[in-house]
Amino acid sequence: MSKQQDAQWGPDQSRESYRIPVWGEGHFDVNNDGHISVNIKDKAEIDLYQVCQQLHATGSSFPVLIRFPQLLDTRVEQLAAAFDLAISNHAYSQAHHVVYPIKVNQQRTVVEHLLDNPDHAVGLEVGSKPELLAAFALLPQDQRLLICNGYKDRTYIRLALHAQAMGINVIIVLEKLVELDLIIEESEALGLKPKLGVRIRLNSIAAGQWQNSGGPNAKFGLETSALLQLIEQLQLKQCLDCLCLLHFHMGSQISVLADYEQGLREAMQVYAELHAHGCALDYLDIGGGMAIDYAAQGDGSYFSRSYSYQQYADLVISCVVQYCQQYELSQPQIITEHGRALVAHHAVLVTNVMAAEAAIEELEEDMVSRPWPLAIAQQADQLQMAALDQLAINADAINAFRQLMNTAFLEQKINLQQRADAEQLIHRVQQQCANAEGETIVDASKYFCNFSLFQSLPDIWGLGQIFPIVPLHKLEQEPKINARLHDLTCDSDGQIQSYVAANGISDYLKLHPLPKSEDYLLGFFLVGAYQEVLGDIHNLFGDTHTVNVSCAEMGGYVIDEYESGDCVQELLASVHIDAEQITCRCQQRLHRQQCSELRLKEILLELDQALMSYSYLDSQGRIAHPIK
Repeated sequence: MSKQQDAQWGPDQSRESYRIPVWGEGHFDVNNDGHISVNIKDKAEIDLYQVCQQLHATGSSFPVLIRFPQLLDTRVEQLAAAFDLAISNHAYSQAHHVVYPIKVNQQRTVVEHLLDNPDHAVGLEVGSKPELLAAFALLPQDQRLLICNGYKDRTYIRLALHAQAMGINVIIVLEKLVELDLIIEESEALGLKPKLGVRIRLNSIAAGQWQNSGGPNAKFGLETSALLQLIEQLQLKQCLDCLCLLHFHMGSQISVLADYEQGLREAMQVYAELHAHGCALDYLDIGGGMAIDYAAQGDGSYFSRSYSYQQYADLVISCVVQYCQQYELSQPQIITEHGRALVAHHAVLVTNVMAAEAAIEELEEDMVSRPWPLAIAQQADQLQMAALDQLAINADAINAFRQLMNTAFLEQKINLQQRADAEQLIHRVQQQCANAEGETIVDASKYFCNFSLFQSLPDIWGLGQIFPIVPLHKLEQEPKINARLHDLTCDSDGQIQSYVAANGISDYLKLHPLPKSEDYLLGFFLVGAYQEVLGDIHNLFGDTHTVNVSCAEMGGYVIDEYESGDCVQELLASVHIDAEQITCRCQQRLHRQQCSELRLKEILLELDQALMSYSYLDSQGRIAHPIK
């Protein structure tokens, strides 16, 4: 062991404090050095802190998004194995198909690795023309599924039919009734018989942030009357046999299995009715929605999960078997479209803490010895004595003192020094203060991190999402500082207010003091789903560096597919600001100031370097990458 552990603290305590076994699902752990390790199949481990040290030593700066593509294989295998076991246990006669919805993360390296799985022919689901064209580039030359969802115009439909002509097993899912005429018209023009699916709009709703994906007010899908019209039109056009798939989707991050069961039963009743109307369906596409336990609570809260993958698979297969037996129906092939469950774990955002603004550590006994107005002095003295004696103080008393102090300052009854003393007293007593419910109110230190929440973790800002956050090192030592994380943006929303903690969700994160001779690195985990594709360029902070890390066959690990993040010039170009114009304007200004030629060259050189630099902070001033 290279480091001495605290007497009462070690890796085991850190595991429990940060709830790593729950949200990590066996993919992440703490090794004996107190570093976060990534566990790849066959028990191979990668020391994430060592990876970051190597990246930094070879010229990379933070933040960096680190992908572990082999975790994608593991997630596919876990999902497929759960369904294989359920199929075996219930003597189910048809197959289960893993289909990846590309919208969850369209990055080439992610999609390619999912499609390259050696044991499972993962299919793709697309919802737009650009995604469909991306599928053309990435799908292997075989008969795996391509599901075409989303609103469709004539071009989208023709492209999907061309995919069929290429030998791709493509199914065009009708989201709106008006799409049918276009599909029939274009398929006849191309001499093709299309394979069609239909998405139905269920009345069942799964609770959560994404519940509007399902239910009667859902954006997509046909309600009952439109579904009956579709059947009638297909019969009139003599192409009812084209309809081969029934699709529904209840939402994302479904944390309670009972919600899913209700929707599945409703969908199976529709499936039975469609068979009664002459629709011989081959596939049942049950959509996605399998939850990730971001909050590590193991319950039905919005960002947690109260069931196992095996329980989910057993529910699906047993329910389908029950209805098929009841109505004497042929069993359909099952399609799942789980994106979050497949890709969330594989990516970790790593960044360094740039600075800390500590909460006040010590309370001076003579803090309020300076002259005070009587009313303020009495309340201040009571609060100070209680804080020194570590007594619990009602939160109302603190708020009353704060208001009294502020009013006195506005009325010029206390000066700036007395106001500062009062604020220091408030900080101190908050360490002991308890509200009426007995919950401790903590005055936390501010840790300023080198990243943009809006770019890399947009779901925190938009949805109140919770992501596990853990130091990559020092986990053999007890974290004693209550901290709240703030990003680089000039926006009050650029902070994180909810954290995974040992006893539930907390409004602060336990961290270590910032070291003087090395970076203090934090990992933001489970960020592989949606975050990259939803991030924006608030304050012109762009994409971070990204890299793939994999276990090598002969031991150790391999770092490859390093892709530099956005440089400043690229971000300016995205808002139509030309780098040449910047340089030209600056040169004109310098000439007007009669700047010397030497000084002119120095400034213009620094300007060029700044344009090529990483948009995030880097004390070494390295360029992001050469401009092409």
